[in-house]
This record gives sequence, structure tokens and C-alpha cells, in this order.
Amino acid sequence: MTHVLRAPLLPAAAGAVCIALAVQLAPFAGIALAVVLAGAFTVLALASADRARRLCWCAAALIAGISAAATIFGPLGPLPHQGPLPVEFDLRHAGPLDGLREALADPLRRLIPEPEGGILRGIVLGERAAVDADLASAFARSGTSHLLAISGFNMTLVAAAVALLARGRVRPAVTAALTVSCVLAYSVLVGLAPSVARAAVMAVVASLGLAFGRRPATDNALALAVATMVGIDASAIGDVGFLLSATATGGLLYLGDPISRRLGSLPGAIRQGLATTLAATLPTIPIIAAVFGRVSLVSPLANLVAVPLFPPLMIAGAATAAVGTVSLDVAQLPGLLAYALAFVLRTVVETSAALPLASLAVPDGPLAGLAYGALVAVALFCGPAAISRLAPTIVRRVRLPRGPDLSSLSRSQLGRPTLWVSAGLVLVLIGGSAATVFWPTPSGIRVRALDVGQGDAYLVEFDGETLLVDGGPDPARLLAELGASLPPWNRRIDLIALTHAHADHADGLIGVLERYEVGLAIEPVGLNPGAVSTAWGDRIARAHVPRRAVSAGMRMRIGDATLAILAPNGDPRVDVPSLVLRLDRGSFSMLFMGDATEQAQADLLLSPGSLAARVYVPPHHGAASAYAMPLVDAVRPSAAVISVGAQNRYGHPTPETLAALGRIPTYRTDRDGTVELDQGGNAQLVVRTHANGLPAPRGGFIPHAPPAR
Repeated sequence: MTHVLRAPLLPAAAGAVCIALAVQLAPFAGIALAVVLAGAFTVLALASADRARRLCWCAAALIAGISAAATIFGPLGPLPHQGPLPVEFDLRHAGPLDGLREALADPLRRLIPEPEGGILRGIVLGERAAVDADLASAFARSGTSHLLAISGFNMTLVAAAVALLARGRVRPAVTAALTVSCVLAYSVLVGLAPSVARAAVMAVVASLGLAFGRRPATDNALALAVATMVGIDASAIGDVGFLLSATATGGLLYLGDPISRRLGSLPGAIRQGLATTLAATLPTIPIIAAVFGRVSLVSPLANLVAVPLFPPLMIAGAATAAVGTVSLDVAQLPGLLAYALAFVLRTVVETSAALPLASLAVPDGPLAGLAYGALVAVALFCGPAAISRLAPTIVRRVRLPRGPDLSSLSRSQLGRPTLWVSAGLVLVLIGGSAATVFWPTPSGIRVRALDVGQGDAYLVEFDGETLLVDGGPDPARLLAELGASLPPWNRRIDLIALTHAHADHADGLIGVLERYEVGLAIEPVGLNPGAVSTAWGDRIARAHVPRRAVSAGMRMRIGDATLAILAPNGDPRVDVPSLVLRLDRGSFSMLFMGDATEQAQADLLLSPGSLAARVYVPPHHGAASAYAMPLVDAVRPSAAVISVGAQNRYGHPTPETLAALGRIPTYRTDRDGTVELDQGGNAQLVVRTHANGLPAPRGGFIPHAPPAR
């Protein structure tokens, strides 16, 4: 009873949890249990001789009564409701907050390339849909998907980071005010849905416990939070977000210090970071395994690296968003820092997910969860001691290069979090500055056939100029390709060319107009009408991008290169006009055929000399054409590139096109990924396949069939 009196609200929390479990099984049974417990707690309160015991049992009786009333009159009640059902308090779509979130998201979209931009918007603003499906799968396999979910886990990490940095430097009351303010601001920003509100409560409990460091007050706060949330809404006991919030909070409060003591041989900042990561992560593993039926074998190690990145990543992302609403130029510095941290996080996640047996399917359900909990308990009891015993042995046996003498620095100086944080920020800034200097730039001209699936997208770079011919069918995929191909500080494309208004060429460009600064947009005269061309025009108008319709015979100077427009020529027999472009720069030339129809191809062959080029892009992704062989004879290329989706339903490229290309080296994005063609000053053409390391794009439906022959 002495332990109970140290946390007098613990019986109230235990009773509320039991009632909630009963309500989930049978609402009437839950009500009956609530009435019985309320009566029993009342009797105990009346029979108690001292004030502390009476208050303990009175609180438990009150919570039991609230649980019974909430079950009867709340949305879970078994009794019929009179009038409309209660409406949950939910600010996810409150008008002013939507506008604020959109204003904060815009700088992240414009300054941070994909997929890092999606990670930041998911973490800072709760836009989990912004994360690419392949990357989200990597987060799941590595056991780090909780970092993208707006739950008590990541909210508690933010609160804990603020509390740990402030504790001992300012008064506890100031530390508590800072952490609570950060949690409340973040909760409102991401949308104060019921699950977020519950997560915020748990994060506030954790932050107050870390700020004041008083165990009885912390115990009571955690018990009160659990009792209140479960008592008011019994369905919270089955909510994964609530379970993760409660276990992460409990882990931080009760496991953080013991784990930190067992890692006493490490410097203070590292010890504190590892202890916080393990304390918040390990208790959630049984829940994740029991609910999702999957456990990540690399999760502990991946989280050890990924979780410490979370607070600075959120701070840098929030700073970029906030400063960017005032000035995009000023926001570039925190934006580069946020990009660097997000890039490191993505590298950790993807590397962990790619390891053999990174995740395994396991039995799910409550019984399995209890078994997993027992295993985690054993690991918590034995693991830190084993690590602390093994670590010195490993350090003694591994001979590291002799570094500078740090004997003049005290242990407390090495352990100061501010020192480590400052050193980390300096390293990131130095790395970012070095990247701007040493980022590989084309010595001559570089063209990348971007692997966008069943569509076309060609990125051209030379002498500081950037061109993009078509954009493929998926804006997200194109943005990821551009993010992997261009340096993160380059957010401008000088010219984008839409060959014709079909989704497999245009949809990606529409996304680029929203995310990049564009100097000029060109399209063919007589652009085919439809929903795609309407969206294209609307997006250009909203982005205030200069727009020009071009036709055969026109030439454009771009830096020291020339872009010749060979089609359309106004032939009325061509039903879908498509741009045909030839880019010339020094000894390099490349012919982009777009989706030129057979009639347009016949018109081009009337002047075969204008078609000669070193690199050739066959028309319509290598579709069958009666002019396939004459075109190759006229172009006389050294290499050919075909942008095509894997196992596409059109059969592209066709055997006829491949036969016409004969012995010409031919590269295909469905087999070779993104293809890079680089011609330097020595006029030698160097071709590199799988140039950016992205996984193959997911298949998708393209609503435009090949044109009739």
C-alpha cells in the first residue's frame, strides 16, 4: 500500500483500463464492471482511516463513475441516442489552420527536393501522404515508420529533447513552459485530431516529468493522463496511437535513467541520446509486432541512428517553413540543413531496409503481444549490462588511429549536449558547403533519360543551364528523379518543353511548375485540347511562367546551345501535333521525336538532313512505325535512348523499332533505369545506366493508347 500511496492515482488508472477493456468486449459488461468498481472504491474510501487513502480511493471511484457515464451517454454507449450523435473535437480541417499549414508547406515544397521534401512535410506538418510509397515501405521494413506518424512517440521525442536540453540550464518552471508550448504548438499545427490530442497529453506528461525530475509527481501525472483519456473514451484502449504514446512515454520516464546508468562508460551526450532512443523505442516493439504482424530485426539499430536525428530534423524543417513564409532566400540556409538531415535519415532507413532479413512476418494478436512484451522485458533487464561489459572489450581489441590529445578537456565538457549539438551542426554546414563546391557538374553536356515509367522525361544540363523535355505520367516520380539528379540548392529549370498534351508526357511537368522556378515553358502550336492541356495552362498561369507556342522552323538560343524545332509544321493530316526537337551544342546533338505520328514522320523525312544527330530518341517510346528504318538511316545516331515502362501493356519498344536500330547501342529505362549520357570536352560520349540509384517506378495506368497507324 505504501507504493500505491506514492502514486495515489494509480488505482484510478488501473480501474479505467480494466473498464475500457471490458467495454471493448461487451459494453453492458463494461458498465456493470464500472458500477461495481465505483462501489468498491467508495467503500474503501469510507473505510480508510487517513486522508491520503481516502483521496486515493475517491479518485478511483470518480474515474470509474466517469467511465460508466461515458459508456452510457458517449458514442460507444449501448443505449439508443436521442438526437444526433456527439461530434468528436477535431481541428484537422479547421479553415484557418488549413491555410497556415499550406503556407508553411509551400517553402518546404519549393526549397527541399524529393524525396527528402516529403519526409520533412510528413514529420513537420503531418503530411504522411507526401512520402513516396517505396520510401514508406523502407520505413516500415526498418521499423522506423513511427517517425512519420503523428503519434505520441515522435511528439514525446520532441518534448523530451527540449526538456533534456533545457534541464539544468533554466529553472524547471521555464523548462516545463518551453516543452509544453512546443508540444501544444506542434499539435495544433499538424491538426488537433483526437489521436493527436491524446498524444499531446502523453508528451506533456513526459516533458513535465523530465523537467522537474520528481518521480511521485510524474507517476501521478501519467496515471491521471491514462485514467482521463481511457475513462472518457473507452475506444482509446484499442487505438494504436494511444498505445504507442503511453508506452513511449512510460519508457522515457521509467527506463531512461536506468539505461543511462548502465551505459555510464560513454560520454554524457551520447549516453543520454542512446538511453532516450532505447527507452522510447523498445517498449513499442511488442505493440507494433502484435498489431501489424511484422517485426523489424534491424529496428533497434536503425532507431539508434534515426531517432537522434528526429529533433534537429524537425527543428530545421520548422525553421525552413517559418522563415520561408517571409523570405525563400533567407530560408535556403536552414533548408539545406534540413535537407542534409533528411538525406541522412533516408540513407539510414533505406540501408537498414535493404539488409537481408530486415523484417519478418510474425504472429499477431494480443497473446503474441504479451509474448513479445516478455522478450523485450528480458532484453531490457539483461541487454544494457551485457553491452556495458562487452563495449570496453571491443574498444580494447579494435585499434583506432591515434587522434588529437583531448586530455585537456574534462569529462563534463565532452558530455555537454550543447557541445555535441554545435559540433554536429558545424559538420553539417561544412559538409553542405563542400557539397556545393564538389558536387559533380557536367564538364560539357549531360542528358539524363529519367526513369519515370511509361512516359518521357529528359533532363539536359550544360554550362549552368537546365532543360526538361516532357515529364512523364507521375509528378511524384519525376520530382524524386529531379531530386536525385540535381543538387539540392538548384531549384530552377530554365526551360521545360511539353511535346504534346498526353498524361504520359505532361502530368509530371505540371508538378514541376509547382515546385521549381521555371524560366520558360514551350509547347507545340495547336496543342491538342483536353483535360491535360487545361491543367497545363492553369498551372502555368498560376506560376506566372512565360509561355510560348512554337512550330517548325523556329530556333532558340539557350546559353551556347541551339534548340531547333522541327515539328509541328501545320500539316492538317497530323491529328495530334507533337514537338520534334533537335538540341545542338558543339559536337553534341540529340533528336527528341516526342510522339510524332507517322504522317509527321513522313513530313520530317522530306528533309532528312535536318534529322542527323548523335543521340536519337525514337518516336512514341519505340512504337511500331513504317518509317522506323528510314528514320534511323536519316539520323545516323551513335546511340539511341527509349523511355519506356517495364512490362507496359503496349508492347513498347516493338520488335520493328529494335530491328531498325540494329547494331546501334540502345538504352532503355525499363531495363537500364535512369540513363545518363555525358559528353565532356574531349567529345567522347560516356553512358551510365542506373545513374541515380532510385528503385524502379511502380506501374500505373496511362489513359492514352497508341495512335492509330
